[in-house]
Amino acid sequence: MREYNLSPTKANYYSQRNNQIDPKVTCKPTATVEALAIAGWPFPKNEQYPQPEDALTAQCRTGDAQTIMLRADPKAQGQNPNEYWEVIAWAVNALWYPKQRPLIGPRWNWTIREALHGIIRGVPFVASTKLTASGHVVNIVGFTTEQEGDVFDSISLDLGAVKEIIIDDPYGDRTSGRYNLDKTGWNNRYPIADFMKLWTGVGVQIRPNK
Repeated sequence: MREYNLSPTKANYYSQRNNQIDPKVTCKPTATVEALAIAGWPFPKNEQYPQPEDALTAQCRTGDAQTIMLRADPKAQGQNPNEYWEVIAWAVNALWYPKQRPLIGPRWNWTIREALHGIIRGVPFVASTKLTASGHVVNIVGFTTEQEGDVFDSISLDLGAVKEIIIDDPYGDRTSGRYNLDKTGWNNRYPIADFMKLWTGVGVQIRPNK
């Protein structure tokens, strides 16, 4: 059995539950910040919001962010802009890292093969899932597989050999079917059949800082 894991320790795990801004609804900026940390990107300093996930959320709630959200979805009036990938991508690529643009997008639809092949290449995947009724964003950080040999592209990745998907869940541990907040969301493991019931095919990759 082979394991790929981009988050082997808790060093880069981020919990949304200690966020200063709306901790219950900031899974997307929190997971994005974790993916940036895993990929090796330093965060801009922000004296008002020392935690980068709060700083990103604040960037995603400005008037400009509202404009970008409504451009993407004219019916989104009254929604939180930080819930939209278009806004997250703008804040990360245009405001934080305008030269490097580490968030790969706009492209929000991916196959699980592409996400897992990215993990092999050191590219974390921030995934929109069905972990909650309203949707929840987590990081796919690894997987276990019985496939032998090197995997050179997503097509050659044998999904039938994949046993578990490893995620970092910014809210907590839901592997039992309901959230246990006494347990960390770091490196939660789901049998692939169970994870595919949660998979939406929507998310973003973060390019490593090399």
